[in-house]
Amino acid sequence: MSVVKKLFKHGGSYAVDLPVSFVRHTHIKEVVLEEQGDEIVIYPKTELDTIESEPEFSQFIRVLAADALKHPEKLKDAKEIWDNEWNELLRGVSDGE
Repeated sequence: MSVVKKLFKHGGSYAVDLPVSFVRHTHIKEVVLEEQGDEIVIYPKTELDTIESEPEFSQFIRVLAADALKHPEKLKDAKEIWDNEWNELLRGVSDGE
């Protein structure tokens, strides 16, 4: 389904109204806007949309790995830095996640 919508000023930015049927059908409060070439695709945000799905994430990991290889002296054993704050942060997260 294609719908033509006009952009309008909203504060200092532009906005567009989404079809009510889209919002009702998806039962969501957040959407993902993704640039694909000269198009913008809008789809419902799900729990599967994570930082790992961001295009910059793989570059970020490569930079971290390169830095770790260049400066291994900065690496620490997890037992040295693990404390109750980490336990609290990861409470309820299974090993598989």
